[in-house]
Amino acid sequence: MKEKEHNKEILQKECPKMDCAKGFVNGPCGSFVDGKCETDCTKDCVWVLVYKKLKESDTLEKFVNQYIAPKKQFV
Repeated sequence: MKEKEHNKEILQKECPKMDCAKGFVNGPCGSFVDGKCETDCTKDCVWVLVYKKLKESDTLEKFVNQYIAPKKQFV
């Protein structure tokens, strides 16, 4: 549980929704170069920052492999 809170804290500090130029919230677009955003080469890709922080805190493996069930659709 402590790791989940830590990962959540990292994502809140490096908010992908606010910091990603394309608004991607599920991962990088794959078009970054040397860790910089393709739309603004002076700006770090937020997903590269998230990856680095998770790796530094040794929680990357668990973060990547966690399963989050889809929300139930109401029709």
